[in-house]
Parts: sequence; structure tokens; C-alpha cells
Amino acid sequence: MKRHPFAAVAAVVLLLSGCGAAARPSGAAEYNAADVMFLQMMLPLHAQGLELTRIAKERTTRAEVRDIADELDTAQRDETAKMTGWLTDWSQPTAMDGDPAAHEHHGGLHQTSPAEIDALAKAPDADFDTTFLNLMTGHLHNSVELTRSEIEGGTNQPAKDLATTIRESRTKEIARLLSLVGAG
Repeated sequence: MKRHPFAAVAAVVLLLSGCGAAARPSGAAEYNAADVMFLQMMLPLHAQGLELTRIAKERTTRAEVRDIADELDTAQRDETAKMTGWLTDWSQPTAMDGDPAAHEHHGGLHQTSPAEIDALAKAPDADFDTTFLNLMTGHLHNSVELTRSEIEGGTNQPAKDLATTIRESRTKEIARLLSLVGAG
């Protein structure tokens, strides 16, 4: 039997890099119910945030409002991709339990109501920016509140890191939004 030197080198590289039968698949990361719940609840919140930023980018006449909407849109799209990927890797549904009673033990559903989003879409031009800034401030506050359960009870370090990043970045964005209310 003829041996190829490449095959031996490839086997050594695989063993040294941890790519072998004993390697743990990427989807087998450690996680708990708090991690899953955080991701499942944050995904619809991000979907609402993306709807708010879409409306703002279409309606605002202020560059600084458009800039913040663009930044939030980009951040939430990136975070949504990560969260969806983790849930998929963990073989967990991306949708949360829609029953509000299922969420009472952790403070309920942290969401912006469809009526609030509809009111923003229909806001008169003269009131649009103030309506958006106030609604997005409350929406981002919901995101900050939701991170608490993950930071305190999650076990998956990337998910906990994401929660910390969301908490810190959204807190800064809230201050930025509040500085724009009434200025313009």
C-alpha cells in the first residue's frame, strides 16, 4: 500500500487543531433556559426595533435622527443574526412562547405595542421626530431591562457578553436620543 506524505501531515494537523472525533460541534455550546429565553425574547424586540428604524429612515428630515436610526438598524441586524444562529445551533426554536402568562416570572414581555408602532407610522410630519425619539427611547429601555435576566441567570458566555454589550450600547443610545428630544 502506497502512503501519501500529505495524508500523514493532514492527520497530525487535524489532531493538533482539535478537529477530530473528540472535537465538540459548535452548536453544542453550554446554555441554559435563561439563555434561550433571552434570545427568544430579544429577537421579536429587535424585529420591532428594525421596524421603528425603517419608519424613521423613511420619514425623518433630521440627519442626526437618520444617523441614529441607521446605527441602530445595523447593530440590531448583526445581533439578530448572532442570536438566530445560536438558537439554531442549540436546536432551539427562535420563537418565544406567545402566552404572556409564561413570562410573568421575569417581568412580562418587554415589547413595543403594535399600536405604538402604527401611531408612529401615522404621526404628522411636524410631530414625527419627537414621537420617534420618545418611542425608541422606551423601546431601547425594554432591551436594557431584558438583558438583566441573561446577565444574572445565563450560562452561555457569548450570550452573556451580547447582553452586556446590548445593555451598555442601548444605555448610551438612550442618552443620545434624549439629547435630541426638543433639539431641532
